[in-house]
Amino acid sequence: MILPKNFDQNEWFVLIFLTVVIVIICFLPKRFPRSITILILVYTATVGRITDRTLAAPWADFYDIMDTGKYDLFDLLTYILYALFGYILIYLFDMLNVKGLWILVYIVLWSLASVGLEWMSSQFEVVKYKEWVPYLSFSYYLAVQALTLLFFKYLKRVYRNTIFYIK
Repeated sequence: MILPKNFDQNEWFVLIFLTVVIVIICFLPKRFPRSITILILVYTATVGRITDRTLAAPWADFYDIMDTGKYDLFDLLTYILYALFGYILIYLFDMLNVKGLWILVYIVLWSLASVGLEWMSSQFEVVKYKEWVPYLSFSYYLAVQALTLLFFKYLKRVYRNTIFYIK
């Protein structure tokens, strides 16, 4: 695994933010079975990776992630952050039992928070925009977070219909 050329503000941002998110998640009561948690983490990390590798690819080149154009250790940590952020999105959605039109409000609020977080990460040069501007991300987040919640609802339904469901 390639290490960063320079250990500077973007690496510090990722490490500090990752630590904060991990601490938050560690204090949350267990809500989902391990199998569901793993699927949520893999799904959200995969969506982030596919998106970044598509939009930051040489043929599109909308933005760069971290210092190098190559996959390095901090790219991996960034995808772990995506996974954990997605886990919190789903955890709160389930805990708050969001229903009806409140689902739309929930998605819009999380999309705004995601754009804000993306902008903040750009200030620390985790994301370096070229042909991309943060407001374009808002529509992307609306779609991806809606699909993530649909994926979770599907997982819950399938899990409840299996012999492994305990409740």
